[in-house]
Amino acid sequence: MKEWFNNLTPGNWIAIAAIAVPVIIAAIVGLSKLSSKKTPSSTPANEIDQSGSENTAIIANDNKGNIAAGDINTGIDPNNILDRNERAYIQLGQKEEIIKNKDAKIEQLEKQLALSQLPIEPGESQAPQPTQEAKDIAAQIEDDAGPYAQSLKAITEGNNEQADEFLDGTQQFLDSIQEKKDWAQAKIYMARMQNASYAGRPQDALQYCDKLKPLAGNDSLILNEIAWVYHDNAKYKEAEPLMKRALKIDEASFGPDHPSVAIDLNNLATLLEATNRFDEAEPLMERVVEILENPGGEPLPNYAGALNNLAGLLQATGRLDEAEPLMKRALAIDEASFGPDHPNVAIRLNNLAQLLQATNRLDEAEPLMKRSLAIDEASFGPDHPNVAIRSNNLALLLKATNRLDEAEPLMKRVVEILENPGGEPLPNYAGALNNLAGLLQATGRLDEAEPLCRRALAFDEASFGPDHPNVATELNNLAQLLQVTNRLDEAEPLMKRALAIDEASFGLDHPNVAIRLNNLAQLLKATNRLDEAEPLMKRALKIFEDSLGPDHPTTIIMRNNWKNMK
Repeated sequence: MKEWFNNLTPGNWIAIAAIAVPVIIAAIVGLSKLSSKKTPSSTPANEIDQSGSENTAIIANDNKGNIAAGDINTGIDPNNILDRNERAYIQLGQKEEIIKNKDAKIEQLEKQLALSQLPIEPGESQAPQPTQEAKDIAAQIEDDAGPYAQSLKAITEGNNEQADEFLDGTQQFLDSIQEKKDWAQAKIYMARMQNASYAGRPQDALQYCDKLKPLAGNDSLILNEIAWVYHDNAKYKEAEPLMKRALKIDEASFGPDHPSVAIDLNNLATLLEATNRFDEAEPLMERVVEILENPGGEPLPNYAGALNNLAGLLQATGRLDEAEPLMKRALAIDEASFGPDHPNVAIRLNNLAQLLQATNRLDEAEPLMKRSLAIDEASFGPDHPNVAIRSNNLALLLKATNRLDEAEPLMKRVVEILENPGGEPLPNYAGALNNLAGLLQATGRLDEAEPLCRRALAFDEASFGPDHPNVATELNNLAQLLQVTNRLDEAEPLMKRALAIDEASFGLDHPNVAIRLNNLAQLLKATNRLDEAEPLMKRALKIFEDSLGPDHPTTIIMRNNWKNMK
């Protein structure tokens, strides 16, 4: 559907002021046919997708409900719909004049019956009866006329039960026509919604959600599509019940161990992870692995993706020693299934390299990233968005090893690819600008970095609207730069706005919120407002202790920040 889009993810990366170690949360990969949705992750704000690059949202497409174009009616014309024999008459060689004459008689009878049903005079006890003219018209209607015409004839002749039977048949026919029309309309709305999403305009896709919901019925495909548009716009409360409903429908239709159920479980687990409910997400992801492992038979397609997703969640919760063997197993499966040079293998290499980088084994991570980049360059060409993602990740690793002169041309190349000369910038363009700005900032070229940060903010505001977590990321990054240049009065309102956005999007106890609190507290500390800064830092520390545990590296760093604050 959108293979070129598979590796693009929103730039939800969070920088932590005065914290040397970033919080890495692996992106979640998808399982089947495919919507490229990603979960916002607690990772440095100046980075594009460092981690997984497959599809998070998975929409199974089993062609249910497809309609041939000739079966779709664009309007309800009683002359063409109510009388189903009209087309047959034409095919049998009847002249159009005869058909028009028949339709005229039906119209006359409708009018006559309507006139006969006017209220009777006061004092009259006799029910109204069809006029003689109506009876004469009814007598001229042939027996092979459509059910609507026969119902009018039966009314005129006093055969009321028979009339109801004919009208029931007419109604069923109309209902089937309307059902097909509704499904066709749903297909159009879905296509418009997807078009906006794939073009990097998720906010534009929102307008079709309310139109689609009443047409969705019990179709899990449509429900999942709507849910992912809400998800991409950080409207998690709206997305969650739709995902749960899709899961319930597919479990009832296919049973608890069907691949479609695995897709629904994956989608719901991804949302739970995005909203920091790891303890709820983990058993769902484990169940996905169990279904696709297919005990007693060969593993099902996307088993490697399921392993990768579970590994990403384990990595997000700091259990890197548990995540690593799953990622290596996923890599081995895809190498055996697709060969060593397949794009799926590039994804697995990338994800494993991210984990190795998180454990500071940069010498092991670098060759995996370079191999991943080489595979995608050979598969897609040098200017593909997937290549931009791989180049970005390698550049960030080079930056981490202080090889800025090697990293800079790669980052500039990423910006060029995603800028998409001759067209609209591609998703992650803002992330690419941020990454380059971060590198320029690291080399002391703040005057070059600031306009890039402002361009990134403007792009994401236009793409996602003013209240999206991506915008919070851009606000945070610009505020960090302003703080470095000692423009604290300009930085403070940006940080407060970023905090408000993430609190509204994720809730008060999400790690993203903790990071915003930390950054704002550091700024307040710089302005000697410790009485305002301390409660923010204390709140941030509690969030990390509760969500990541007291021994997580980021929690330890935050605890040191808190001690330094006091």
